[in-house]
Amino acid sequence: MHRASVSRQLLFASGAVIVMLICTGVNACLQTSGQRRATLRRVALELVPPQAHIRALGFGDCVELASGPSCARVVFALPQRSSALRAKALRRTALRNGWTIKKIDDAEGGWSLFLRRPGFTAFAVLWRPEVYHLRCGGGQPDDKCLNTIDLERSS
Repeated sequence: MHRASVSRQLLFASGAVIVMLICTGVNACLQTSGQRRATLRRVALELVPPQAHIRALGFGDCVELASGPSCARVVFALPQRSSALRAKALRRTALRNGWTIKKIDDAEGGWSLFLRRPGFTAFAVLWRPEVYHLRCGGGQPDDKCLNTIDLERSS
């Protein structure tokens, strides 16, 4: 009888562990849109240098089959005119906040950085608006007059 009692206790304990694991997984899937938005905002802001002025922060559904929102776009201004200095400021901020720089490139239109950290990937562009012959004055300048970061949750 003692063996049967131990077997029942083990069966009950195993069942309890399985129920807890299922509940934890379901709870992770039940994260609200507001919670996902707050996480995306917090993670995106890890990349924006402290001296930046954020002009826009938007959210979207960019990752197939992921709960939305699954991506964010940040448009921001930096005081440095040189895109190389702006790229250096973003790189320094990203590294300080635990991001890995996967690739950095100086193209004709501006500097681009491909970044990664657990659960997220990002693509940042420090544009050179003069290459595009843009007029960047006024209240609603083209995004290429500023700097952009596109952030996605990775699966």
